Amino acid sequence: MSAFDDYLGQVRRLDEVRRNADEAAARSASRTESLGQRVDRLSEQAAAQRSRVDELARAARVDPPPRTSAQPLDGDPAVEIDAAEADLRTSATELEEARFLAHRPPWLPKWRGDERNGLVYGLFALAALVVQLVVLRTVKADDLTGAIVLAGVLIACPLLAFALGWLTIGVTSRPRIGDQEERLERNFRLGLVLCGSTLVVSCFGFFS
Repeated sequence: MSAFDDYLGQVRRLDEVRRNADEAAARSASRTESLGQRVDRLSEQAAAQRSRVDELARAARVDPPPRTSAQPLDGDPAVEIDAAEADLRTSATELEEARFLAHRPPWLPKWRGDERNGLVYGLFALAALVVQLVVLRTVKADDLTGAIVLAGVLIACPLLAFALGWLTIGVTSRPRIGDQEERLERNFRLGLVLCGSTLVVSCFGFFS
């Protein structure tokens, strides 16, 4: 091989190396540009999501979550941006759940209204039944006064249990966000059945 052929071979190798370097630089620039675009998109989405969080907090009359300062990237920018995108999707899901719960009663928000009201009436009915049984064991209906006291307690306890359950539902079943004048579902018949059944049970225990 002549010196001229060797020179041409070196020129071709040099051109190939330069071309590969230019292509690598172009890919690096394209990659950097796409990462920058992803960062810009994430910044816009995060700002919009933060605005929705603050709006929800104001509507629910609670303090918004504190703001945190941005942390510097420690590893591969692409990996860090992928993690940020995943965190943003998770926070969006949690925001939708928080929005749902804010329109539900704060006490047992995932329960249906009749289940929650049944629990309230049931607790007061149980307390009324305990009081009635205690009265039946302690108060004697030997005279007219004792009979009047006994009958008054046995009748008053279910009525009081129903009234307390009615008021408790009005307090515990009001959502943080919603029309405060909106009619609450109190399950009137359910309350009467649960609380009135204590009178039947106590009377059965009295006459048995």
